[in-house]
Amino acid sequence: MIKHVMKGMRSLILTAIFFTGMIALATAQTTDKDVIDAYNKAVQLLNTDTKAAIASFEKCISLAGQVDELGDKAQESEKLAQDQIPKLYFKLAVESYKKRDFQGAINNFGKSRDTGKKYGNTALAQKSASLIPKVYYAWGKQEFIKKNYDNALKIFDKGISINPNLASAYLGKALVYDKLKQEDKMKQAADQAIQIGNKIHDQKTLNSARKFMQNYYYNHAVIAIQNKKTDLGMKYLQSSVSYGNNSPDVYYELSKLYNQQGKYDLAYTNIQKAISLDHGNEIIKARYYYTLGKIYEHQGKKAEACSAFKKALHPPYTESAKYEIENVLKCGK
Repeated sequence: MIKHVMKGMRSLILTAIFFTGMIALATAQTTDKDVIDAYNKAVQLLNTDTKAAIASFEKCISLAGQVDELGDKAQESEKLAQDQIPKLYFKLAVESYKKRDFQGAINNFGKSRDTGKKYGNTALAQKSASLIPKVYYAWGKQEFIKKNYDNALKIFDKGISINPNLASAYLGKALVYDKLKQEDKMKQAADQAIQIGNKIHDQKTLNSARKFMQNYYYNHAVIAIQNKKTDLGMKYLQSSVSYGNNSPDVYYELSKLYNQQGKYDLAYTNIQKAISLDHGNEIIKARYYYTLGKIYEHQGKKAEACSAFKKALHPPYTESAKYEIENVLKCGK
């Protein structure tokens, strides 16, 4: 029994010695030529098969690690291989992005980042890292266009988790919440896009977010006014102005509402602002002068009202202005 055990142990020891020897032999057999050949093969593949080229460059580096003392040529091959790998992963990432393979782009930018750090290409590593959240934004935008709203939100959030200052992703979320009719979340996301856009000087996103909110509130104000919900209409118009809406239309609508509420001074201020902002001709401005005439009429300013209604004598206000002049105010009499 003891003899049998001892025999088995000798067999295991011999097997271990055999494999150790084989590994040592394999290491000893790796030469500078193997390193250089792997590099040259990778170079030949550069223009035809990027992935295979990367694999061959990685093999070159691995083989170089098995040689105790590399010659100058082999050292140069190893260094050139290390230089190529991050660049090639970056190339693959760009190609994936152009094909709208966003996950592939993210994966390869990640590899470019990691190998860039590993092999000392800090600039490329940083560039690759900065592009990953931007790819998430583009991906989320595509999902938004496809009306995959829940997925779009998740993807935008992934981009934000990597770069909390990704203002464009917050704007993307605002657009999604608008489609989902979640106004509170929409406003919160848009406000974040504006705040961050201003902080990082992303003027494009900042302007887009403001314009989106201006239009959102203005359009909803018009609908509310059409449905006789004047208080809600007023609230939406004021919100539109708070986001920077400085169009003559918003002040025109505000003036009409203030006039209806008997707030004639505010009505006058807003209609004058609309007139000053609209650089169109007198025909285009007829609607403003008709409203101004009504304001003056309510204030008991007959002469001013008559003057304003005369400027409003253009379609589609011709008949209404004429009626005010001849029958209501009896201008000239």
